[in-house]
Amino acid sequence: MSSTKHVQTEIDESLYSMLKALSLREKRPIKEILRDAIEEYLRKNANLTEEEISKDPIWDAFGVVALKGKRTSRDEDWGVVEWRSH
Repeated sequence: MSSTKHVQTEIDESLYSMLKALSLREKRPIKEILRDAIEEYLRKNANLTEEEISKDPIWDAFGVVALKGKRTSRDEDWGVVEWRSH
């Protein structure tokens, strides 16, 4: 069973209007449309993200590190992408 995370962001009114119209036309919630769009975007970019992470020199500096009370390694999901976003 997968766990879900709550993600919140802001979009401009024109994007919201288009999402709302699509939601009404397809009779699907906006959050479902957004999840599908995010999944498609990530699928298209997965190889680039994995390549970027594998080339990041941080992995040469650290093998296994402690992160917020748990042991973490290059195989964990915290990843360089999240690390760079702070």
